[in-house]
Amino acid sequence: MARWSTVEPYNGGRSALASAPHVTVAVLALIAAVPGFVVIWLMSAPLLLPAFSLAWLVNAGCVALLAWCLRAKRQTDHVNLWDVAGAYAFIGFATGMISKPEHVLQLFGLAAPVQ
Repeated sequence: MARWSTVEPYNGGRSALASAPHVTVAVLALIAAVPGFVVIWLMSAPLLLPAFSLAWLVNAGCVALLAWCLRAKRQTDHVNLWDVAGAYAFIGFATGMISKPEHVLQLFGLAAPVQ
């Protein structure tokens, strides 16, 4: 009776073409993140939490729309786009809950009512 090897041998070498898409995605992510970092750097401290909340919720909507357009499966054994959209929404709502209502109004250019 022969033993069957179910594990393929590890190939440590990686071709340049196989890593090219990862480099492209990393560069595009950095290009997209730079304006966000500039806005955060220039924004006043009280407005950061409402701005983060808004950004996370917009990201959740975009990822959910992408998952819907790609018809991604919702029930899988691994993390999928729907899970990522849910995580973005969870973080967005959490940061919105800990931000103060006056700061949210100030973010949208409205004055808080005087009591």
